[in-house]
Amino acid sequence: MIKFIFFTNNKINYQAFFVAMMSVISGIIAAMMASIINEAVEDVITKKAITFLNNLLPFFLIGLFLLFITRRIALRSGVHLVEQTLESFRNKTGNQLRQSTLQKIETLDQGEIYTKLSIDTKKISSASLAGIRAIQSIVTIILVIIYIYTFSLLAGICFTGLFAVGMLYYQIYYGLLINTMDQMTKKETELFHNFGHILDGFKEIKLNSAKNEDFFQNYLIPLGNVVKNDRIFIAEGYVEINTFCFILLYYISLGAAIFMLPLDYSVALRFKIIAMSTFLWEPLNLLLGTIPSILSANVSIKRLNELEKQLEVSSQLSETVTFPTVEQSFQFKTLRMEAVQFYYTDKESQKTFSVGPIDINIHAGETIFFVGGNGSGKSTVLKLISGLYQPQSGRFFFNDMEANMDRYRHFFSVIYTDCYLFDKLYGIKQVDDQQVKDLLELMRIDHKVKWKNHKLIRSELSTGQKKRLAFIVALLEDKPIYILDEWAAEQDPVFRKKYYLELLPMLKESGKTIIATSHDDQYFHIADKVITMNYGQMAGIST
Repeated sequence: MIKFIFFTNNKINYQAFFVAMMSVISGIIAAMMASIINEAVEDVITKKAITFLNNLLPFFLIGLFLLFITRRIALRSGVHLVEQTLESFRNKTGNQLRQSTLQKIETLDQGEIYTKLSIDTKKISSASLAGIRAIQSIVTIILVIIYIYTFSLLAGICFTGLFAVGMLYYQIYYGLLINTMDQMTKKETELFHNFGHILDGFKEIKLNSAKNEDFFQNYLIPLGNVVKNDRIFIAEGYVEINTFCFILLYYISLGAAIFMLPLDYSVALRFKIIAMSTFLWEPLNLLLGTIPSILSANVSIKRLNELEKQLEVSSQLSETVTFPTVEQSFQFKTLRMEAVQFYYTDKESQKTFSVGPIDINIHAGETIFFVGGNGSGKSTVLKLISGLYQPQSGRFFFNDMEANMDRYRHFFSVIYTDCYLFDKLYGIKQVDDQQVKDLLELMRIDHKVKWKNHKLIRSELSTGQKKRLAFIVALLEDKPIYILDEWAAEQDPVFRKKYYLELLPMLKESGKTIIATSHDDQYFHIADKVITMNYGQMAGIST
């Protein structure tokens, strides 16, 4: 937790040092207050009340004021510090996600990312105040014990020994608890996933009672039981630490002051020792109370660091994503793929499916259809063309210049089979309201989607209707190249005909280049080239 707070993004966080300094000062003042009160009590016992009123009362009032101010500053600054640190982490994670590669994103567990960015960050946030109180408490405890040494060496040694034993006991349990908490958090995430399966697969388990019972009785309940047992073990660990330290550092210290100190100790001295053991209780109790939060936060920080390593795309991340500068007059003319190959791998880095070599020429204004059965590699080729996948071998030529397609992604408007719809038209600076309404009418979804306050307000849409809305967004983006992956697959026969005989010709007439996948052989004639894919290989090109 210290590294996470004090070294944000591998840079020293000076605000963290300020918070730590204020926490230390607050702890020092709390210890001073204890000593002032103790001295005052001794004066009262020894009938020196005038000294108490004239000398110690002003120090007590000043100390009370400073304790209030420093503790308030430390806690308020700590809240701001932790929230700013978490905001910085969330922004960095978001930046890493958007600058990552599609291959890496496809391997990530989205549910785990959400869990880490929500539950784990909340745990760290709630532990921030606990951490500040822990610093204050430790400083107070150490200074109070030092103060005890000033009037009784034997009592100081006794308190130091008890405190050391308590810390050793805590460290022994710490290792056991931190490992169990890590395992429990992973199992808890898996449990959340299982509840998600109930919602996502509700129709399937509702229709199949055997599947329903097997999932619930043999997976959901046993996993919940594991989480329960881990939670009980952790809670019992907290109880052990709290109970042991309470008995050891409080009652034993009181007993030592009464039964173990020499008989020649005065009543006033014995009272001072007992009073100091009582003063130790408040910071000790606070310290023990912070242990669960700090342990939980440490596990969460470890998980966030793992997420950061998973998302690491390069040693340097830019704050903004901009497309490489191209000349204003630059226009798309040709795209050539020369012996381009790509292959998928499993977790052991073994090849599972290969695509290529692909050799094709695409000219501006052409309509290209990729055809073939499911799993033939059509969608993979489209992802290679649009720069979402990087080929393992082969070359791309954009306008006869060898190119990395990352540089030219902004030339494409793409609608994949699993397209996602945003409710706002991000990246489009000027939107003609009437044009949006006309397109909604053209796509026959104006009864379900409304353009209002610069947002697309929609009711429940079918898959085909979602793709129509995605087509509208692509038209508004007005890019020179359109990639359409099985766009017509979920359309009704009437709109499918409209797509091939009206929408695609409309794009072609406006000078757009169309690269699409299709199963509808009765419409292949509208394409300039039909490229057949079979098991990842090009089986032929017809014009």
